[in-house]
This record gives sequence, C-alpha cells and structure tokens, in this order.
Amino acid sequence: MMRFPKAPTAAILLWFCASCSSSVLTNYPEDAFLGIDAFEHGEFSYAAEEFALLNGTLGSNEFLAHAEAGMAYHVDGNLEASTREWLAALRVVDGFKDRPTISGRSLTEGALSMLVNDKTMPYDGEGFEVVLLHSFLAWDYLRLGNLSDAMVEVKRGYEFERFEKERYENTTGMNRFGRFIAALAQDIDGQYNDARIDLDRLAEQIPNHPVVVYSQQRIKRLQSSERGEELAFSEIVVVFENGHMPEKVAEEISYSTKRSFGRISVPRFANLGNRARALRVEVANENLGSTVSLEHVVQVGRNNLNDRIAWVTTKALLRSAAKTIIIDTVAEEVEEEHGDWAGILVGLAGSLINTYTESADLRSWLTLPNDIQVLRARVEPGEHHIVVSTGSNNPPLDLGIYSFEAGTPVLISVRAIGNRLYASPRASSDSLP
Repeated sequence: MMRFPKAPTAAILLWFCASCSSSVLTNYPEDAFLGIDAFEHGEFSYAAEEFALLNGTLGSNEFLAHAEAGMAYHVDGNLEASTREWLAALRVVDGFKDRPTISGRSLTEGALSMLVNDKTMPYDGEGFEVVLLHSFLAWDYLRLGNLSDAMVEVKRGYEFERFEKERYENTTGMNRFGRFIAALAQDIDGQYNDARIDLDRLAEQIPNHPVVVYSQQRIKRLQSSERGEELAFSEIVVVFENGHMPEKVAEEISYSTKRSFGRISVPRFANLGNRARALRVEVANENLGSTVSLEHVVQVGRNNLNDRIAWVTTKALLRSAAKTIIIDTVAEEVEEEHGDWAGILVGLAGSLINTYTESADLRSWLTLPNDIQVLRARVEPGEHHIVVSTGSNNPPLDLGIYSFEAGTPVLISVRAIGNRLYASPRASSDSLP
C-alpha cells in the first residue's frame, strides 16, 4: 500500500479542502450574472433581490451584495431602500477598521489567501468604490431632503480618500462627485463660504469645468447685492450616470518545472464598451445644454488598481511558488519511494489543483456607472416639461412636468444602461429647505 509523507500530504489536503468553496473557485462576474442581467434589462427590484444572494462563503462578498442591491434600488428611485443597503455595505467596511493586519485582514484570512487565492478573503471594496459609495449615499440623502446626513457621508468620503492616499501613496483624485454634492448641499443650506471652498478645490482639479464655473459664479452672486435676483430663479441639477463598469478579467502567465506546472493570475479591468457621450436636457422646449463629465470612474478604477497591483502581483508570485514547492517536494518523495509513475501522478494531481485554485480576484462593484456627468442651470419658476436624450439613434426620455420654485433646485438622476435611459421618480421640492 502507498504511504505518502505526512507533512507535505497534510498541506495538500488542507489546501484542497480550503479550495472547495464555490465562491473561491468561481469568478464574481459569473456569480453576479443573474443580477447584472436583470439590471441591464431594467428589472431593478428583481436585480436587487438577486444581488442580495451574493454573500458568498462566510460573507466574503457581503460588501458587494449590499452595494449592488443599493445601486439597483437607486436607479429604480427607491431611495429609502438604496440608502438602507448602502449603509449596510459601509458597516461591512467599518468592520475591518481595527483589525491588526494589512487591509484589515485577520491572520487566518491572510494565511488562507496565501494557501488558495485572494477570493478566500472578505471583499471590503476598492478604495474608489468606498469613496463613491459615500458620495452616492450623500446624493440620495440630498434628494430625500436630508442635508445633515448628506454632509456626514461627504466628510466620511473625504476621510477614506485620505486613508487610501496614505496606504497606497495614491495620487488619484477619487472624490470629485462627492465634493460637488457637498458644494450643492452647502449652497442649499445657505453655507456659502463652505460651498465656495469645495468649488475652488474642484476648480483646481478640473479647471474650466462649466458646472463648476457656473456654481462659483452663483455663489459669488449669492454673497453680493445680486442675492435677491439669484434667488428669484429656480435651478435644475442633473446627475447623469453613464453606463456601468467593465468586468475585471485575469492576466495569466503559465510556467512549468520538472515535476509540475502552474500559473500566475492577476486582475485588470476589461476594455470599456460603447457608451453614451452626454445627456442633452430640454426644459419647456428650451435646450439647456448637455451634461459634462465630472468623474471618469473607469479611469479612476484602473488607476486605483494600478496603485496596488505590485502588491497583488508579488502575493500571487509568492503563493504560486509556495504551491509549486509543496507539489514538487511531495512528488519527488513519492517518486523515490514508489517509482516514477507514482511521482508523475502526484505531480499532475497537485498541478491541476494549483492551476484550478490560482485564480485572480475579479470582484468589483459592477453596477457603478463608468462615468458621472452633471448639468446645472437656471430655470424660470413655474411648471415645465422636461425631456432628456443622448442623441444618436436612442429614443429620448420624457420625464413629464416638474414644478420649479424660486430659490429651490429640482434634483434629477438619470442612468444610461445600454441604449435605454432611466430616471428616478422626482424628489419633492417640498423636502428641501
């Protein structure tokens, strides 16, 4: 009867058992397919239900389950449900804060990720995803008329952005959308000096952006003798969420040794598909212009991943080398004791497990828009018909009649998914101060 060396064999058995989780051996885009398919077909409530099932083994995908469900409710206009889900996602992130190892990982999770792959670890969100989560939560709070909670989320987003910069020496701006929401909330609340500070910082990041320039000029008028004239007008503020993020895909390199073979696998974002260029906004049959990009999310995502890809790659190399050493050691000892064929079989079996488990972590927040655009303009008070369109061959979206009141903005959120537009039901202007 064959008798294998105890220590190396135990390592292989532990490795195999740790790999037997479905969420460890499958890729997140595959797991999320039903939710994404429903989302792309405009079935947002069903999509949210499917996303809620994505917790994964030991809650490894809990952040994504809440973040994706929240976005489905957000696009559907169910702001109470979207804020509830997003707060739950942030509680997952907060749960990692005071843990003793890098990225909030426990020693057990770190060891398991070195043994199998990074999908064994709970996903606590890419830095830019957490920052945008705070920003979208602030936007929905603002549309609900909750200015204080909107500002709390903006400030928490600033804090997390600073944390990411310190951790990865990240120089990528990740919070233009949040800063815009902050300035808008402060404008509505009459905190003009604070609004001006945020707008000036935005102007440094994106000089001559038409919405930033308009907003700066508005604040200047509100702090001058023109205040009364400015408040005699209403406003429209449109946030256009364009498309959705591309999936992550694996970049792989295969290798072989005398007794085994394996691969190294690291993530990257796939190429972006076709998307709308801008959203044209008409109020009372007057063209107010088109939205302009404020946050190119997909590029921020790529930069954010690049900031930590060296660590991800180093970890993959170390993990793959460790697996290969175990396989080669066991195969060599079995060969010496039981002959060439026994060693070959052990090497082959170990290599297959190695190749199967060495898989890049492709988890990401897939329902995020790939681009966030904005438009802000003066509107005469009264009831006005609003129509939005992306031009080309896509049909326009008739939003119906909105009531514009002097000194109060109408806040509208529009999403482009494929060749269709979706708008959240209007937020009552009565909910704003």
